[in-house]
Amino acid sequence: MLPSIPVFDLTRFRAGDSIAATAAAIDAANSTVGFFAIAGHGVPAAVLDAAFEASARFFARTPDEKAGFAPAPGARHHGYHRPAGSGLAAKEGVEQPPDLREYFMAGRFDLDDPYFLTVEARAFHRPNRLPPELAVPLAVYYGHMERLGAELMQLFARALALTPDWFDDKIDRHFSILSTIHYPAQTAPPLPGQVRAGAHTDYGALTILAQAPGGDGLQVKLRDGNWIDVPCRPELFVVNIGDMMERWTGGRWASNFHRVANPPPSAQSRARQSIAYFLHPNHDALIAPVAGDAQEAATPIRAGDYMLEKERAIDGV
Repeated sequence: MLPSIPVFDLTRFRAGDSIAATAAAIDAANSTVGFFAIAGHGVPAAVLDAAFEASARFFARTPDEKAGFAPAPGARHHGYHRPAGSGLAAKEGVEQPPDLREYFMAGRFDLDDPYFLTVEARAFHRPNRLPPELAVPLAVYYGHMERLGAELMQLFARALALTPDWFDDKIDRHFSILSTIHYPAQTAPPLPGQVRAGAHTDYGALTILAQAPGGDGLQVKLRDGNWIDVPCRPELFVVNIGDMMERWTGGRWASNFHRVANPPPSAQSRARQSIAYFLHPNHDALIAPVAGDAQEAATPIRAGDYMLEKERAIDGV
């Protein structure tokens, strides 16, 4: 029987109890599969329901209406991306048909600080242009993810034997992205090798994923090559390590491959919804190994430069 990703209830940790035990368990999870799920996270169910309901209304719009919210030139992380418009496996150098999903991405909602107005910062921070139905629900949800992301980074600091606030000043002006994702019902057979989302790793520090009820299909690749299913339970958030955190920990923690498989024939008429929060540190935060056995191997790099380097590799520049 294949293992499953660990599930942690953060209720006692958030109350100031079981801190050492929770940190040790998180370290073990991040050092192996790089994925875990959390309950007791403090995000009200009504906030999540509102974000999913608003997203469903937006994705029910006509293709032309949705296309009106496509990203502006150079703003790939802000706006609507059409179905089968890209493939996540391609960023790993794998030739595969485009993914069977559409999504809408938003960045920070508070850009009044002069820090965000410099030429350098504008490469990562842009005003959101949101359809009316998404404006309030996504802004509220983003705020809760900022809080939860900061708490998780404090937990990560403890797991790495750092002071609890070690990451605080490295993520207080983050360029995190929220992506609400719709996987349409499969009314026609996929192309050979085509899936809902191809195998990939995430770029940032960590990802917090919410899955709507009935949204099975997320899978994680184990080190032995086997794929395991990630539980889809509305009360849980799924958390995974990104490439940046793997580098930050000198390879101690694993940024792992994951994908969204096609549904079985009995469920092909059912769409899938998820919302992912990608925590990206401040663009000028220095990513230098703080743990692991490879501290001398990874050259320190600023978070923004790291992200631009990754994107240039995708674009072939």
